[in-house]
Amino acid sequence: MAGSQARGDSLLLRLPNYVGDAVMAWPAISRLVESGWQPTLIGRNWARDLFSASGLAVLAYPTATTQRVATLRGAARERLTRSIILLTHSFSSALEARLAGLRPTGFRKDGRGWLLAEAMGPLPPEHQVLAYWRLADRRCPAGLPEPAIRLPISDQSRSRIAMLLSAQGPHDRFVLLCPQAGGQHRGHSKDWPHFAELAAELHRAGWSTVAAPGPGEAEAFRARLPDSLLFTGLGLNEVAALAERASLTVANDCGLGHLAASAGRPVISLFGSTEPARTRPWSDRSTVLGGGGRWPTLQTTLETVLPSLEPLPAAG
Repeated sequence: MAGSQARGDSLLLRLPNYVGDAVMAWPAISRLVESGWQPTLIGRNWARDLFSASGLAVLAYPTATTQRVATLRGAARERLTRSIILLTHSFSSALEARLAGLRPTGFRKDGRGWLLAEAMGPLPPEHQVLAYWRLADRRCPAGLPEPAIRLPISDQSRSRIAMLLSAQGPHDRFVLLCPQAGGQHRGHSKDWPHFAELAAELHRAGWSTVAAPGPGEAEAFRARLPDSLLFTGLGLNEVAALAERASLTVANDCGLGHLAASAGRPVISLFGSTEPARTRPWSDRSTVLGGGGRWPTLQTTLETVLPSLEPLPAAG
């Protein structure tokens, strides 16, 4: 299909509903751009900030169904297209696209196959990056994604982080901690329970620890990391800039973990109830501990974290 389309054709992309999934969709989005498409991204409010350095148009998706349909219809009319790729897997996202008069492409899931103009088969049991990549197969030349995601970071985000680090002390000698994934997976917590102990050991080894709570998360972060420096009020692109300056990021299987990995710095990702084969950070500088229903122990984590850090310079 790629050969039959004029370069520069417009296309709508319905973004995933979670930060980590949106980061994992970036290789597929980039693939479409490199193949000559002009995608308009449609997603939650945070998507505008996440992709602020991409140069792509990003539309906020309302909450009410009627407003969502109107947003899709208006975007299609303005961009002269009826094509939309659904990076979501829900029935409702396919229904909203159809109600807006669009021809959606997506995976058959949640009983929505009959709503899809182009069904790509059931959701494949592979890494989510590869699943999203497949959705662009018929519009792009054949190929495979790069071994690492590199999400664009704006100069403005880098400047603000440089200012904050200069004012508050840790500069470039710190470990970024992402202790809260939020929610549960099949009835089990997605949060590794030993971040406080990990932070204490890092402090004893002479390292500063930093965290970036999202809206409404500051109190929970402070309870888990009482002696860490918290940067509140950061946008997602700024969190990526913060991770770019960190010596190491240690994260649950969460959106900030994927975002940190996309900044190109080392990440240690802690898995418990979720499966690394599907959602590990797509990075050539990431290390995964745990998974398959078992968390890594504190000792195992320390034995991986501490040797991965460069020795601090001796006093004097």
